Amino acid sequence: MERLKRFAAPCLIVALLGCLGIHAESHPKVLRLLQRLPLPPAGSIATDVRWASDDSVFIAWDRDGVAEVGLDGIRRRTAVPDVKTFGRFDHYHRLAVSPRFLAVSAGSWYLAWRPRKSETEGRIIFQRAGIGLAKDMDLQGDRLLLLGTSGTEHPTFSTGAVAWLGTLTAGLDDLKPVLYDDGGPGAPHLSRCIFGDLGAVRFLGDGSFVIVPGFQKGVYLFAANGQRIRSWTSEEVGLNTDCSGLSDEEEAKLRMDPATWQRWLSAHHVLDDILPLSEGPGLLVRSVGRDGLARWELKVLAAGRVKTYTVPVVGTRPFDRLHGDVRNGRIVLLLSGSGFPVSMGKADNQGEILLTELPSL
Repeated sequence: MERLKRFAAPCLIVALLGCLGIHAESHPKVLRLLQRLPLPPAGSIATDVRWASDDSVFIAWDRDGVAEVGLDGIRRRTAVPDVKTFGRFDHYHRLAVSPRFLAVSAGSWYLAWRPRKSETEGRIIFQRAGIGLAKDMDLQGDRLLLLGTSGTEHPTFSTGAVAWLGTLTAGLDDLKPVLYDDGGPGAPHLSRCIFGDLGAVRFLGDGSFVIVPGFQKGVYLFAANGQRIRSWTSEEVGLNTDCSGLSDEEEAKLRMDPATWQRWLSAHHVLDDILPLSEGPGLLVRSVGRDGLARWELKVLAAGRVKTYTVPVVGTRPFDRLHGDVRNGRIVLLLSGSGFPVSMGKADNQGEILLTELPSL
């Protein structure tokens, strides 16, 4: 009888949860892995990915430029030449694509873009703009969303603005701030972690956009006009990076010593990218286990709750990061050893393209 009671109690709890509409999941939800293929050989680390067509993606490399790569792993054509040919850029850090434009940033000082319509033409014309920092960026039409500092804000960070909206057709002369550093003028939180990739931005399908600074806490949803309409705490989405408490000594050591930066990164739950899913913005959250290997969860900010999906991949290097994009429900992920700032350390240049999707309900 005692054994029967012990068995009946948890069964009763499960039944009650079912009646209340709360379902206990016996297995964690896992993204469906549809395809996995190596990147074509290159002389530098792959840094970002965007869909190019239904069967191809754009891959940005640190020094080798941007190329369209088919889902068969074959390089199709060059969209942006290598840094030596391009000039003024010392590396390619972030990539952003819309049906109208393709843009690349150097992380600091420069951002360049070109029209997509010239893909089939012989001559490609790039426009360039001076900026302060481009920690991340995204495009929707000709609208640019930038996490970092504008050209007029660098290096003084006079207003403390750390995220901006502008248009490529205006040459980014119309950049306007939409988010400020919690520390005020001088953008002290951004400045403390100016060397690392901790945050991300992304437009959603309806023109709204999400900003996750990473160097300070918080997740923010904005309407298309730039008005903040919703926020989540870092704890709600499983992030714990925050540079506000770093001392001058700690900041200097993190900036100068790759091993210290890597240990700090591995000790935190870090945002790698934001995916514009139809269900809501999806945050790719990176963590490192006791085995020293990186793993990821996708935190989808769906209506009224946060849905968690396991990403079915384990990093093979301590500096592995994930970047991604969404097209027609399919998620493309770039796995590469891009966890060091460009000037720090040495990572191998191998990488993978992962094609995934959310599991069927």
